Amino acid sequence: MHTATFQRRRGMIVNESPTRSRWRRAVDRLRPTRTASGIEDRLPWAVLLLGLVVLVLVVGGALWFTLDWLEGVAAVKVDPNAAIGGKDFVTAKLDAVKIALTAVAGGVALFALYLAVRRQITAERDLRARLDAQAHTEDDARSRRVTELYTKAADQLGSDKAPVRLAGLYALERLGQDNPDQRPTIASLWCAYLRMPYTPPPSTPVPATRSSAGVPRPLLRDPHRRSGIRRPDPDTASSPDRTSTHAEAVLERDVRLSVQRLLAKHLRPQPDDSGQPHSAYWPEIPELDLTEATLIDFGLDDCHLPPLRMDSVTFIGGASFGDTTFNGIASFGDTTFNGIAWFSGATFIGDAGFIGATFASDARFNGVTFASTAWFHRTTFTRGAEFVGATFKGDAEFVSAIFTGNAEFREVTVVGYASFSGAVFTSDAGFVGATFTSELGFFGATFSGDTTFDDAAFESAASFSGAPPNGRGRDLSW
Repeated sequence: MHTATFQRRRGMIVNESPTRSRWRRAVDRLRPTRTASGIEDRLPWAVLLLGLVVLVLVVGGALWFTLDWLEGVAAVKVDPNAAIGGKDFVTAKLDAVKIALTAVAGGVALFALYLAVRRQITAERDLRARLDAQAHTEDDARSRRVTELYTKAADQLGSDKAPVRLAGLYALERLGQDNPDQRPTIASLWCAYLRMPYTPPPSTPVPATRSSAGVPRPLLRDPHRRSGIRRPDPDTASSPDRTSTHAEAVLERDVRLSVQRLLAKHLRPQPDDSGQPHSAYWPEIPELDLTEATLIDFGLDDCHLPPLRMDSVTFIGGASFGDTTFNGIASFGDTTFNGIAWFSGATFIGDAGFIGATFASDARFNGVTFASTAWFHRTTFTRGAEFVGATFKGDAEFVSAIFTGNAEFREVTVVGYASFSGAVFTSDAGFVGATFTSELGFFGATFSGDTTFDDAAFESAASFSGAPPNGRGRDLSW
């Protein structure tokens, strides 16, 4: 009697013999396993065993039939010449056995080949699963690393020390250069930084009126004064050091200029001879939101810009967008341009909105292409407004615009409706060589200076209601 073995299974003691244990282990090895994909990777054992049994039966039956046939042939007495002799009979039986064994060996070989193919498929599947798991692990580690770097750089950008803010700024740039999927977020963070309230420093620092160290007490009429003792002056003790404040404002100005330069750098394609953009170009930026930002000597020349929102922006110094392509809507509503506004050679693919904008200096739109509607409602041009050679493929809306300086529309082309209704021309207005394909309206417009329409082409009606042009050129006040 075999020695009993005990196994604990589901809280119960099971008495099991060694033979049965070996059998169970063998059966367990044959149980189906699951691959990394969760699908049972097992051989159809019942089908394979049935196939082997059928193969043995077929081969055995064929062997039996062959041997029986040989015995029948050997026993033929009718034609002795056709009968097989004793030696030949034995040889024939051996050949039949060889054929049967060969068939069995072939079946076994096919079965072994099948097993090898299955093992190869399983190995490849496991390898793919491991590679996928490794890639997932690497992606997860990369995501955590990117998040860590972004968080650290963003914290640096919020520091009260300018050098730390600059370090965070360039850390974000490096992160975006290495990870294109992070570029929209980084650009949004830069824009958010520029939207923060900011007062630029004056050109020269304002000296402090009094040191916070105190004033000589003998100069004060105080019954409790003691000669030679300095005590804090209540009027100046709590006031900040203006020189230090000016220095901080100057440092903040440098940080903001760095943000502006980085935006321009990554929005400028700078294609090579083959037309491929520079590696520093970030086409993944979906939009720019600089609403209510304070921008200093801002320049986005030769850039390709996504949809742009610059409503209520204050430009300190010049604003340059020369030869820039605005690929979406560009909105400059209620924006103040304190310096020269340079848009010459720019292309506006979408609507261009300058509603309520103020140009305190010259506004130059020479050679600009407006592919859609250009909105200049209630826009104020304090000095010269130049639209020489500009092309308006959509409507040109200058309703209630105010031109304090000269308005130069020489050789412009307006395909859509051109409306200057309610516009005020305080100085000269020139439309020499202009082409108006559609209607032109100056309803309620006021002209105080010379207005010139020499060589202008009107393919449709031009309507003036109110004060007609007082200067040289055609009288279009019919």
